[in-house]
Amino acid sequence: MPWQELEHAGWLRCLPAGMNKGQGGVEAQLLDAAALAPAPGRTGRARAAHWALHPAPLAVARAAPPAIQLTVLVLAAHTAADTGRTDAENLTRLCGLSQTQLDDLFDRLIRANVLEEWNCDGDAGEVHWKPRQGTA
Repeated sequence: MPWQELEHAGWLRCLPAGMNKGQGGVEAQLLDAAALAPAPGRTGRARAAHWALHPAPLAVARAAPPAIQLTVLVLAAHTAADTGRTDAENLTRLCGLSQTQLDDLFDRLIRANVLEEWNCDGDAGEVHWKPRQGTA
């Protein structure tokens, strides 16, 4: 389960079941304060939380490795309409991957028909991608 893997990695702490405010919900405390800087706006946080529970607009199989699931969630939070982009350094930090690992993962997402294309603009320090039609 992704929650357990993130807890094992020291990124979050799941609270005991008796402390959950909602029935059947999961309550977690984020332990990596650096992941919040710069803190996303309320709309971005709400979208990311919704996509974590309902994998869209970019979706991969639940059996996909946690690194792919996390990266797709980060990409979804930075995708508007039919394109996405974000700062390459921010993306590597949020995904917990090196730039080389992230490049390999983007190529895997293209082969898995999640993304149509992607590129890294080294001069601007940004990564751009386009979701496969019908996934965004």
